[in-house]
Amino acid sequence: RVGTRAAAAMPPHGSAKKKKKGGRDGKDRGKRSGRGARGADHSRGVGGGSSLENLIDSGNEHLAMDRVREGLADLRRACALVPDNADAWDAYGTALAEFGHPDDAVKVLKRAAQLSPDLGYEKFMYLGQLLDDGEAAATCTRRGLALIEYQAAHGDEDAAERMCGACCALAEQLMGVAEDIDDVSDECDQLLRRAAEADRRSAEPLQVLASLRVLQGRSDEALEALRQSMAIWRRDRKGGKGDDDDTAGDEIDEERFATEHEGEYDVSFEFRFECAKLLLELDESTDAAMDVLEELLEERDDVADVWHLLALANHGCCEFDRALEMLHRAESLYGIRGGGVGGPGGDGETDTDGN
Repeated sequence: RVGTRAAAAMPPHGSAKKKKKGGRDGKDRGKRSGRGARGADHSRGVGGGSSLENLIDSGNEHLAMDRVREGLADLRRACALVPDNADAWDAYGTALAEFGHPDDAVKVLKRAAQLSPDLGYEKFMYLGQLLDDGEAAATCTRRGLALIEYQAAHGDEDAAERMCGACCALAEQLMGVAEDIDDVSDECDQLLRRAAEADRRSAEPLQVLASLRVLQGRSDEALEALRQSMAIWRRDRKGGKGDDDDTAGDEIDEERFATEHEGEYDVSFEFRFECAKLLLELDESTDAAMDVLEELLEERDDVADVWHLLALANHGCCEFDRALEMLHRAESLYGIRGGGVGGPGGDGETDTDGN
């Protein structure tokens, strides 16, 4: 499953920004499938709705309606129909990254990158999350970021938000592969400054900065950055400013709150889970972490990782009976469905066949 950081740079699901997990809406898919017109003349005359462009459109529409099996089948047929068409492979690869098996997605996305190395940032951002080789993953993310920068320079009004997510994704990847954090800390700081400048209302750069400061052993600065990040996303509730009105700068655009998720905040479930983990590591009090985790349980009570982390939080404040109760709940969920955040029980990930 693609991580939340790379997702920020892609229309499908917004990074820290909240979108419906496991899919893009019809509007986003329509934008992507529109690129399928390039090269579609190779298949004119096929008829019966089997032209390349029709197959890509149909596949994306199926996926937007959670008809995963049908959507993947149409996109697979598109690749077979015109094997050298970059748009077909791109659409199929990104769909596999969201709905299919990671190994299959990597193969298809690599083919898409070979066919079109200079267009389409999405495939590179997905590869950056899916490749096991950390250095290769970072190289792909750099390429995706370069394409986003090109879009921004040529007037793409949505490129700023994508750039924020891409910079955060690259910073996290560099932090993950570095043998010595000092070797990459300057570049990570620069990337996170760029991310914050690209989207000043995003909470993500500050949370990633908190992670960086943890690795640097600067815990006080890490906690301060994390609290600043929380002030942003706890303020930006759907339909209103939330708890911290005094932290608000400019008037907040109402469209910011028009999210698909049933929850209250404009950041993803996974993002808030990572926030809770950092809080437990950094904050002397467990109160803030427990508040976040309990809010997550109100949205979904079938994610084992949340119950497990809440058990640790209760243990930390000497609520041992409650901690044991929650640990048992976590273990039962792990046993039933492997219900971790981002896993089969975490966000309803579906296999390649739509099961």
